[in-house]
Amino acid sequence: MSVSPMACPACRRRSALLAALAPAISRLTFTREGLLGLLALPEARLLRAAKADNPRGLLRGLQPHPPTKRVPTALCRHDPGYPEALAQLDSAPAVLYASCTTERLCELLCKPTVAIVGNRTPTDYAQQLAFELAHDLATAGVTVISGMNTGLEGTAHHGALNACGHPIAVMPGSPEVPYPSRHKILQQGILARGAAVSELPPGFSPIQGWCFISSQRIIAALASLIVVVEPAGHTCALFAAQIASDLGADVAVVPGRVTDPGGRWTLALLRDGAHPVGCAGDVLELIGDGVQAPRVAA
Repeated sequence: MSVSPMACPACRRRSALLAALAPAISRLTFTREGLLGLLALPEARLLRAAKADNPRGLLRGLQPHPPTKRVPTALCRHDPGYPEALAQLDSAPAVLYASCTTERLCELLCKPTVAIVGNRTPTDYAQQLAFELAHDLATAGVTVISGMNTGLEGTAHHGALNACGHPIAVMPGSPEVPYPSRHKILQQGILARGAAVSELPPGFSPIQGWCFISSQRIIAALASLIVVVEPAGHTCALFAAQIASDLGADVAVVPGRVTDPGGRWTLALLRDGAHPVGCAGDVLELIGDGVQAPRVAA
């Protein structure tokens, strides 16, 4: 696997600064929207807002991370291969690291892209539905995108890989490090067939709580449509749906009983104009682009 050219020095420095400030950012109190505002601040203001200890020493000690064999791609905001929708974010990542080459990442993103997000503690019904959605979308040639966490995110990747698909996992930490650790085999499958991406550089550790929130904007920006399955109140899934809507992408939701977990939030999304979907065929009708619904055996 060849190594892509490095991102520009200024963007690599910004990426290294974010990684160095990660623990300090975790000590702050902010809303999800406030976090994105924080990530959009220029260097000097970010240092003040993060209340970093010894900021001058921190800046002197910054070590920008070059691409590695396991993370060969580092696309910065000035690179023509940087995803256009991601660049539209006020808090666009300075660098997008990927476990595949630039050419492979472009190939995955040039296909119809659908994100599947939802609850970390889903019901059996929600897990089955997320698996089937991802499986059938991957069968139809869609690039399935999700986070890499417990619950529906891991289930969606299992479904896509089961169909020999090529999913993209947006990691809360470094692209090459499985999260959680029990997803090691799942991660290997994703790296072999699809890609893992992150704004955090190779070797970043430990993962901070805000990293899960910030990764949602990447999920939302990389997908042409986002499907919410059984959300829970104030979850990252709802935040991703909000960002997707702000970017002009379609939002879809799997309806359920209002008494089901997440039922009230599903109803709220539908009232706000989300498209109701019950199967991959419904999703494919929304994204179009000539993709075909998978055949179902009689």
